[in-house]
Amino acid sequence: MAGQQLQVLKALDVAKTQWYHFTAVVVAGMGFCTDAYLPDNVAATVFGVAFCGTIAGQLFFGWLGFGIGGDHPMSATIMSEYANKNIRGAFIAAVFAMQGFGILAGGIVTFIALAAFDAKFPAPIYAIDRIRSTVPEAD
Repeated sequence: MAGQQLQVLKALDVAKTQWYHFTAVVVAGMGFCTDAYLPDNVAATVFGVAFCGTIAGQLFFGWLGFGIGGDHPMSATIMSEYANKNIRGAFIAAVFAMQGFGILAGGIVTFIALAAFDAKFPAPIYAIDRIRSTVPEAD
C-alpha cells in the first residue's frame, strides 16, 4: 500500500504542467482575491456573517456536503499536491498573489461605481454651490 502511494507522489512530481494547473491556481486563489477585494470595515462584517454561516453550515448543511471556510489552508494544500516539484513554489505564490488582484479589482470596481454615480446624479462643484454640491443620493 505504501509503495503505491509513493509511486503516485513520484508521478505527480514529474507530471507536465497542464491547463488544469492554471485553472487550479485561479480557483484556489479566488478566496484570497475576494478577501482582499473588500475594505476593512466591510470585510469585518462579511467575516462575521461568514462565521455565522460556518456554524449554520456545520449544523445544518454539513450532512449535505456544503459549508463555508477553509479556503486559505486548502488553497495552498491543493496547489502543493497537484503541482509537480519544478513549479510547486511558483504556483503556491500565484495563489497567494491573488490577494493583490483582489485589491486591484476592488479599486477598479470603486472607480466604475463612482463614474456611474456621477453620470446618474451630476452635482455642481462645491466652490460654485456649497449646498447642492452633495446630492442626497450620496448618503
